[in-house]
Amino acid sequence: MRRLKNQSISQTRLIRRCRDKTKGDRFILKFRPNKSVPFGFIPAAKMRVFILLLSLLVSVQVTTASPEPELFDGHIHYSSDVWDKLSPQRALELLSEAGITRALVSGTPGEGAERLYRAAPERVVPFLRPYSSLRHRYTWSRDVAVMDYLHEQLARIPYRGIGEFHLFGEDVHNPIVTEVVALARRQDLALHAHTDETGIRVLLTQAPDIPVIWAHGGFDVSETILRELLEQHEQLYIELSFREGITLEGRLMSEWEQLMTDFQTRFLVGMDTYTPGRWLELPELAAAARGWLAQLPTEVAHDIAYGNAARLFPVVNK
Repeated sequence: MRRLKNQSISQTRLIRRCRDKTKGDRFILKFRPNKSVPFGFIPAAKMRVFILLLSLLVSVQVTTASPEPELFDGHIHYSSDVWDKLSPQRALELLSEAGITRALVSGTPGEGAERLYRAAPERVVPFLRPYSSLRHRYTWSRDVAVMDYLHEQLARIPYRGIGEFHLFGEDVHNPIVTEVVALARRQDLALHAHTDETGIRVLLTQAPDIPVIWAHGGFDVSETILRELLEQHEQLYIELSFREGITLEGRLMSEWEQLMTDFQTRFLVGMDTYTPGRWLELPELAAAARGWLAQLPTEVAHDIAYGNAARLFPVVNK
């Protein structure tokens, strides 16, 4: 019999005698330090039961550990450049694998959002872009055909908003933009705007009574300006994909922690699958978002991860 490290000769002999006597039916539980006599013996059958119960306990502890928080993604695109690579079902599976249980979805053309919505209407909040081709994303505000396109497409499925649309500088003053905003207000649709500070200020003035989601939170607009706008416009929501300055080397910046805590009902997480490759990166993108969410107070993190978007866009049966 091999003597274990730090095991005395007397202990080794005692183990051998016990095994000879019981013919292997009993095991020593443990030794008292510096003593040659064991605490006691446990029958093999009972030991097996003990080990089984212990393993079940460990399993329960693992499975009942806090699950990763589910996400309601405020910025998903399902556009034609990914259709031949990802079926609607596979796209939904990728969302699930990232822990994204619901999502605000738009596409170019609008058929993308329609496809995902028809596949999972309880999970997909469809938004309609005011253009059917990326070639028009910077010129749509001067295109007189936009309104006919929007009316035609809005009749196809129960869209919940218009966007994400690109709008910069003086283009925000174009009459087509004013018409689009008026349409959204009449039909109680939210707006999802990829715009600059000038653009968001005009949109908030034109649409004081419907949700206006600022895509990417203006990218690099200062926290001071965001605070000012959030204080002045109760229907402004900040979507955080690609937003700069939230973290530094993985740590949530103190000014962002304070801003999110002060306006915890006004922020949305987003991944922005604007290219096919972003779909494959969804688990990593979601993990990064959960990394800074975990540094916020629990209620604040839940609101930003899921609750705010869920209140804005409750599941409806139509």
